[in-house]
Amino acid sequence: MYKKLIHFLGDALTETTKKNERRRREETTEKASLELPPEIIREILLRLPAKSIGRFRCVSKLFRSLSSDPKFANNHLDLTIRNDAVHRKLIVSSHNLYALDLDSIGCQRFRDLLAQELNYPLKEDPIKFDEMIKCHVGENMLKPYRRNWVEIIGSSHGLVCISPCEGALFLYNPTTGESKRLLISAGGEEFQTIGFGFDDLTDDYKVVKLVADGDNVLKSSVYSLKSDSWRWIRDLSYEHKDCFSSGVTLRGAVHWVFANDSQRVVLAFDFKTEEFREMLLPGEEAEDCGHSYRNFVVGVINGRLCLVNSCYEVHDDVWVMDEYGVASSWRRIRISLLYRSMKPLCSSENGEEVLLELDGDMVLYNFESHGSRYLGIRGVKLSDGFEADAYVESLISPNSYGVL
Repeated sequence: MYKKLIHFLGDALTETTKKNERRRREETTEKASLELPPEIIREILLRLPAKSIGRFRCVSKLFRSLSSDPKFANNHLDLTIRNDAVHRKLIVSSHNLYALDLDSIGCQRFRDLLAQELNYPLKEDPIKFDEMIKCHVGENMLKPYRRNWVEIIGSSHGLVCISPCEGALFLYNPTTGESKRLLISAGGEEFQTIGFGFDDLTDDYKVVKLVADGDNVLKSSVYSLKSDSWRWIRDLSYEHKDCFSSGVTLRGAVHWVFANDSQRVVLAFDFKTEEFREMLLPGEEAEDCGHSYRNFVVGVINGRLCLVNSCYEVHDDVWVMDEYGVASSWRRIRISLLYRSMKPLCSSENGEEVLLELDGDMVLYNFESHGSRYLGIRGVKLSDGFEADAYVESLISPNSYGVL
């Protein structure tokens, strides 16, 4: 009994000593920081990576106060972009969300990439998934898929727009873990597609939503993060048989492929002007697919708008718009891979390689040498399906943005 008592007192004394040491370290850090003016500390923090600043928030109240200021987050992002010190990441959805270093992909020679599992809103809400998938695959198929499918709408300046389940839409910062739920209708629409981007005229993050109202009518509305509200824009007259994915953002606009009066066009929504405009497809050459179900997916390859066949029959080409907005600049590129379904995800840092989702595989493709490399993520079964998008690490908060 005495031995147990001595052991208990020893453990208690050790724990108390650890707490005292921790408190002394915190006090020392706080005193050291107080020796420097807050404006100097702020300038030092501004030059650190966003992830490191997140860790330093736990060091002292002063660090936390400085780095949590919305103005600081904006200044940090501006300085990071100006100094070309952006840390790019890839967010991957496959019955969970993962993040991996995008700029290291081209440098690694091994196939399996290391990824970090992310915490995101509604992650531990399997009920939503059960309701959505049980009727399609049966209860015996639910165990391998522990979580809901997360749709990645798009990203801008470190914020990622995601939909963790039907009827739920969030702006989410994977670097800080912050998220904001956007109020949208409960669902039930026949068709809906969403795009996300940044309006650099008003410094506002916006979400645009197109919802079908009848066979050829799309109701468009836009959400502003600054005002935290939705506004109806206008009704559009388009068939929506070609558009099954979220819009692709490039040059301040989000793009889809729609049909108007039996002619397919690229429809673009400009986040600045909040107006829609059309771009013509390449023409008859792009329509030479002889398959009964012809479909196009819009994407981005090395900063240029592109069109990819997605009719679930074999193809070996993509169309690239060399001069944005100029229909005559469409150019067909043959690739060395055959595919039924393909989507460009993002480009490597050197711009030579493009990461593709190709028939359910993650492929790094070089458009100069036409070499390719199949990639995997350690511990993630990509064959079950995946989607991905690039984002940058930042401190932008979806909850306090615009509060200055």
